[in-house]
Amino acid sequence: MSVAAAPAVEVRGLTKVYLPSPPWMRFFLRTQIREPVRALDEVSIRFDGGQICAVAGPNGAGKTTLFKILTGLLAPTEGSAVVVGIDATRESPQLRRVVGFMAGDDRSLWLRLTCQQNLEFRGRLQGLRGAVLTARIDDVLDAVGLGDMHDRVGFALSSGMRARLQLACALLHEPPVLILDEPTATIDPVGSFELLQKIRQVTVERKLAVLFSTHRVDEIEALGENVVLLHRGHVVHAGPLDRLRGKLERQVVTIDFVSAEAARAAADRLANAEATEVVERSAYAVTVATSARLGDLLDRLGEATSSIRSLSEQRVPLREVLAEVLAEKDTEHGLDA
Repeated sequence: MSVAAAPAVEVRGLTKVYLPSPPWMRFFLRTQIREPVRALDEVSIRFDGGQICAVAGPNGAGKTTLFKILTGLLAPTEGSAVVVGIDATRESPQLRRVVGFMAGDDRSLWLRLTCQQNLEFRGRLQGLRGAVLTARIDDVLDAVGLGDMHDRVGFALSSGMRARLQLACALLHEPPVLILDEPTATIDPVGSFELLQKIRQVTVERKLAVLFSTHRVDEIEALGENVVLLHRGHVVHAGPLDRLRGKLERQVVTIDFVSAEAARAAADRLANAEATEVVERSAYAVTVATSARLGDLLDRLGEATSSIRSLSEQRVPLREVLAEVLAEKDTEHGLDA
């Protein structure tokens, strides 16, 4: 009897409530919380090595709070978080040995130092020395495409190159888990694409477990094998992006007919079809939004299919799908969108 391998990251019932600060402290703080804020509410997720999990959601959804707990920077109010067998809520020093973290800005880099010097500094913090550290520096710079830039200072790097240097820093101590907090936030589209390619490459080659937070829909689609969608501290969806699309996404189909009579007959048939809504009608055409398969939609038309002159279909953008999901959640909880 085989035993299933333990997940790389497993979070169960994770809850974080930020309590108001004492009145005397509020003067010194950037934000003044006057009532408890539930940033995470019984969040449960799990995933394995060799996978990228995109963590998405609007501002205030709880992404950064989740990442701070998984990197040992913040203690939860309730629940558990285990990273490759290490309790993230109680074993912070051990946790930092197995997690590589990358932020969305370059404040963790010393821009007056070279790539080599930045990595030497980070390596010594992880206890690496001598030939081992030198070999690791060569390895990670090659992995992120900066193998010929050992002596290039940070100020001379483009924003995309700085991001790749930060990725090299996160990989330096060979962690099995990478946590990337909006790593493309300050990078142009070309640099973002190159960074995503490098992340995907090292994930597969090194069998890493990668948590990647983002606001960008194109990145969610590019890394959509596994998606955790957070909203107001709740998990709205956890799993493949295709499963979310299958439940909620509708395609827009426009059918053009050879006669007005055929168009009217088709509109009447489709108006009563399941999971289908007629959104526009003209003299010779009918436009519907549907989650049904195209073949099923044509079956509904019956004899009217012989009068079809042309047909076009367009997928509803992922941005609209996500907005619909979040709006439904707000409605369930009686909240304004």
